[in-house]
Amino acid sequence: MAEWSGRGYKAEILWEDPYFFDSDFGFKAKLAALTFDFDGYSKFESGLRLDLTRKITKHYEVGMVFSARHVDVTSADINPILLGDTSYFVSSIGLVQTLDLRDNKVNPSRGFVFDSTVDFATSALGSNVNFVRSTGRVSYYIPFGHEPKPGFPDKRTMLALGARAGIIHSLESGGSSPAEIPIDERFFNGGSTTVRSFGERDLGPHDHGYPIGGEFFSVFNVEYTFPIYGELLGAVFVDAGNLLPNSTDPFESVTAGLDDMRYAVGVGLRYKLPIGPVRLDYGYNPDRRAGEDVGAFHFSFGFAF
Repeated sequence: MAEWSGRGYKAEILWEDPYFFDSDFGFKAKLAALTFDFDGYSKFESGLRLDLTRKITKHYEVGMVFSARHVDVTSADINPILLGDTSYFVSSIGLVQTLDLRDNKVNPSRGFVFDSTVDFATSALGSNVNFVRSTGRVSYYIPFGHEPKPGFPDKRTMLALGARAGIIHSLESGGSSPAEIPIDERFFNGGSTTVRSFGERDLGPHDHGYPIGGEFFSVFNVEYTFPIYGELLGAVFVDAGNLLPNSTDPFESVTAGLDDMRYAVGVGLRYKLPIGPVRLDYGYNPDRRAGEDVGAFHFSFGFAF
């Protein structure tokens, strides 16, 4: 695969075997190289990722992931003190699990999905940076109305609920400064799939107007969709989320984050395609702070959460 955009280039070779050596395991190997221009810095990255997964039941899957990447921050307009390492090798090993009870992974109309990850980057694997990182996601889709009959349009409405969180913590001796985690390993928030009253990655700490990411994030979404005409749907939504610079105490990060939530109230349009919906959203910022926009438009593809 090769990809070009106004912000960078990407090349990727992927090999996948869903029945690895005629077993119940699935295996993926991906070799990739890319450049990308984020707001505030640009990077070049190359690396390898290996995934070994196994379905325990029809709906539950577990797996192990190994990743080895070299990252160079090639230019930056952010204070160097806040960037962390700008040229480093990171290798990590982690575990993933997914419980997926949705009726359709691309266009779900009912069901539940829960997944989580935990991974360690350590010098024992040759990594120049040492950290532990964990993420989790829950989404629940509730339909209202009767099942559509053959030949008739689907008139059902749907309520979707979502929650996500993530934390990354440095395993270096200090562990109290966000710069101990390189900027490209940190979390970002805001955008079409998170808090939609902010531009992409624009929620949270900034330097010279550019986002610098953080070590703890959370996102909560509630969205109600309803048919307008044919495959065209309307949507109303409320988002909430945060991004904190430090994760020195995980419990303190959670409680502090809940005290500093940012919000979005918005409306949108959806057009259902067999490979997922096309979305147009506008999120209004009800608690705008100095220097922030009133809201943001987002044009994107796929479900928000």
